[in-house]
Amino acid sequence: MRPVPDISLPSVVHVPGSGSKPDMVPLEHAKKLAPAVTRAQDWQDNVPYIYGHELLRAGYCWEAHEVWEAVWLSTPVNGTERLLLQALIQKANANLKSVMQRDNAAARLHIQVEELRVDLVARLGGRTAIYMGVDIDSKKMHYNS
Repeated sequence: MRPVPDISLPSVVHVPGSGSKPDMVPLEHAKKLAPAVTRAQDWQDNVPYIYGHELLRAGYCWEAHEVWEAVWLSTPVNGTERLLLQALIQKANANLKSVMQRDNAAARLHIQVEELRVDLVARLGGRTAIYMGVDIDSKKMHYNS
């Protein structure tokens, strides 16, 4: 994965209800870099989008959700980019629920992620296995860049 320039990982993994406090400094920095409009063809230059993947891969589930939400807000309404971001946000949320040992909530969210993934594949007409760097053919939706 390509590292995100000038944005470090947060100093602590925030888990709601654990007493931890989120390190908002790198998250706010990343969110300010969200483009006015997120377009699929520009994903490799979308710093907060890539940073969200870096966060999730490093176990910062709450933080990934927080950053991706800013990216989601800049996606075209009803666009494929928005659908992908919804799936990624829910994936981060499902992983967070697993960390919090809320297994039923995690299972429900994983089902939602799979439904969004299937919708995304259908919307793209099955033309591509990789969309915005994410393997959408895989039920785990791995970031491949």
